[in-house]
This record gives sequence, C-alpha cells and structure tokens, in this order.
Amino acid sequence: MNSSLMYIAMLNTVVNAKPSALITINATGIISHVHITGRSQASLALLTGKRLLKLLRLVFDTHNSQLISNAFTTCLASQQQTTISQFKHISSRNLTEYFDCTLAPGPEKSIIIFFQNVTESVLFQEELFTITEQHESLNQDLCVAMANLDFHLMDLEHAHKKLSALYRITAIVQKTVNEKEVMEEILDGMTRELGFINAAIFLLDPNSQELINKAHRGYNDKIRVSLGQGVTGYAALHRELVYVPDITLDSRYIPGTKNGFSEVAVPLIVNDRVIGVLDVETSQEQSIKAYDLDLLRSLASQIAMTIAHASHVNQACIEASTDGLTNLYNYRHFQNILQQEFKRATRYNWSLSLLMIDIDYFKHYNDINGHLYGDDALRAVAELVRQYCRDTDFVFRYGGEEFVVLLPETTVTRAHIIAELIRKAIAEFPFQNSNNQPGGALTVSIGIAGYPDNAASESELIDAADTALYSAKRSTRNRSCLYSTNIS
Repeated sequence: MNSSLMYIAMLNTVVNAKPSALITINATGIISHVHITGRSQASLALLTGKRLLKLLRLVFDTHNSQLISNAFTTCLASQQQTTISQFKHISSRNLTEYFDCTLAPGPEKSIIIFFQNVTESVLFQEELFTITEQHESLNQDLCVAMANLDFHLMDLEHAHKKLSALYRITAIVQKTVNEKEVMEEILDGMTRELGFINAAIFLLDPNSQELINKAHRGYNDKIRVSLGQGVTGYAALHRELVYVPDITLDSRYIPGTKNGFSEVAVPLIVNDRVIGVLDVETSQEQSIKAYDLDLLRSLASQIAMTIAHASHVNQACIEASTDGLTNLYNYRHFQNILQQEFKRATRYNWSLSLLMIDIDYFKHYNDINGHLYGDDALRAVAELVRQYCRDTDFVFRYGGEEFVVLLPETTVTRAHIIAELIRKAIAEFPFQNSNNQPGGALTVSIGIAGYPDNAASESELIDAADTALYSAKRSTRNRSCLYSTNIS
C-alpha cells in the first residue's frame, strides 16, 4: 500500500467514528477518493473522477458550493489547513443542517476535505442559549421578590445569609436539565445552605392522581399521597401553601419523618397547573419563621419551572428518537444504538445479533384494506415483536414495513429461536382481512446475522441481515433465514 492510500485508510477510521464524509481531491480539482459513513464504497464509485465543483453543486446551494471551492483554492495555494465552521445547509427534505468543513493538505499534492455534521451540537447550543436567557430573567424576578420580603421579621445579617443561600441553590440548579439531578441538587442545597434536614419533593402522577416521593432527605421514600390527602395533598388540591406549626394538633398529618414537629407544604405550579409539592418538616428545636415561608415560596417557584423545563427537554429527546406510529425507536436512534452496542460487543468480545423483519406483501394488504388498516397492522406487528424481546433488547422501526431488532449478548443460534417465535406469533395473529393475503395470512420474513459470526463492522452486520432477509423473501416468504456465505 502506498503512502497516499495508507493516509486515507487512517482518516477513514476517524470518519467512521461519527456521521461524516471524507473526500480526496487532486491538484486539478478531480475527486480521487470518497468515503461517507454508512455508505459502501461500491455506491460511491461513480463520484470518483468527477470534478469537485460539480459534486458540490449537486449537494449544496450556490453560495456554499462557492464557499467550499474558494477554500479549496486557498488551501491548495497556501498548503495550510482551512476550516469553515457551522455553515448552514437546507437539505432536499427542507431540513436545516449544519456542517463543519475542514480542508487540509494531503500526500502527493492532494487536498483532504472532511465534512462533519454538527447539527445536533448547533441546536443544543441554541437551546442552551435560550435556557440561559430564561434563567437570567428568572433570577431578576427572584431578586425583585427577595427585595420585597419583610426584613423586619428577622435581623439583617440572618436575612443576608438566607438570601445568599437561596441564590446559590438556584444557580446550581440552572446547570442541569436532568429532572432527577435537579431535585437532588435542590435538596442538597436546602440541607447545606438553608438547614432543612427533612425535605422532600413530591410529583403528581396525572393518571393515579397521587403525589409520589421522587427525592427526599429524611423522609420515608415509599410515601404516596392521594390528591387532597394529608397536608401535602391538601396543599396540591387547594393550590396554596400550608403551614402546620404543630403536627400533633392537625388530623391531616401523615407521618413521613422520625422527628417532625412542624410541616410546610408548598404546591409546585407551572402555567396554572400543579405538578407537585415541596414539603418540609422541622424538629421542635428548629422553629419556622415567616421569612422561611417566603423563601420556600420562592424556591418552590424555581423548582416548578426547572422541573417543567427538564421534563420538556426529556420529552423532546424521546420524540426525536421514537417513531410516532408504532412508538418504537426510529431509524436515527437505531444508528446511534448500533454504534454503541457494536463497540461494546467488540470491546468485551460479546455476541451481537440483528434481526431484519419485513412484512410480506404489505402493499397488497394496504391496497385491499386501506392505509388505516395498514397502520393498525404495523402497530400490531410492532407490539408482537416487542413481546418476544427482552428488556435489554432494542426494537426499531427501520422504515415502511421493515423492523429491526438488536440483540446484545445473543448468539445467532439464540437469535434464530427468537425470530421463529416472532414469525409464528405474527402468522397466527388475527389481522383484519388477513385471509385475503397470499397464503391466507399476514406474515413476515426475517433475516438474521450476528457479530462475530457474519460481520466485522456495523455496516457489514446490516448488509448480512439484509442479504438473509432477501433470501427468505426470495424463497417461500413467511420464513426466517440465517446469513450464510452461500446465499446472495
């Protein structure tokens, strides 16, 4: 292998780490090598020998094409690395994407162009900027609220310590959007900064209408309180702060701590909706002052907004990785999980199997019964596949009527058994009007491949499973087929 090919091979290893593309251009602007993550070299062969500018015009608009072409000319002349950061591109599906493009001198007077899709990073930065602006506005409102507290109820030095502690808590909370981490940080701050030894955050389950203890210090972690029940339930139902100076004199009290004497419950409200309750119990030695109640009101407001935002971000992440029709993971998430699990399998020398499932004659089913019945069938197939998989397996909608199952730490022999269970369950399921299908039932064909038996890379694993699926459909259909070098 000459030095040029060795250099390209080394860069290909880098490209395969993340979704990206690598192109090698000679001094006259002719493409001599192309590598794109997830694409076979055979499918890219037509690009070799073409002019760079022609390729750019096929992919990018005029402005970006000229921008990259100018950078190529500059890099060729100066023999120094040139980078175009986060240039904006509108895809053929009218989606906005961002790329980093790095041009560097290569061997034998060539230029190496490396494209990196950084859309997720750019969108994350924009989201983070928006969050920061919201938090700054919230801090300003918080400062105004603190300024309006009645400082005559405590000495000024104590007031300063309490306000400083509250500010430190809110500042720490703003550094994360993970709901569990947010609640733990708040309770750590309340214990460390404000001296509340017993504190808990209850979140409202909208289905059961119960307040569930999600994070606590000093409480029984199994507490579940119905809406309206106890001091916490009363605070949530009536949407108001409840202060009980002596719990022994209040019939609503539900024991939650070992040394509780006074209790304060503050509802967590966002957009006029109760999402939970902040509850604090103090011992007889630690009396609650009026300014403590104001501090807890302010803190509850911060908690509610932060938890709501964390839930929104978490829901957005779920929606981005989930197929809306079947509630399975989508193709984009499949690429991420496959890369993650393949690395684990190679690192620990574990087996990894892949099932590729296709519904037989699905177009025929759609044409006869209509797309509404077709959608029902897709949902039913998705649920049947999921039923025969373990909690550690991953089920994806690959596209159209195709599904993929990723089975970590599973040999192809065991995967074949699971595939047969899935195939038989679907063949026996009473789909609407399935008797009109060829063979008298709605069925699936399944291709099976595994690492290290059939593949040495992620793309080879997909290709092997796809080949096995094609073999199953080419013969009798309603069949599962293991990959073999004898099939093509």
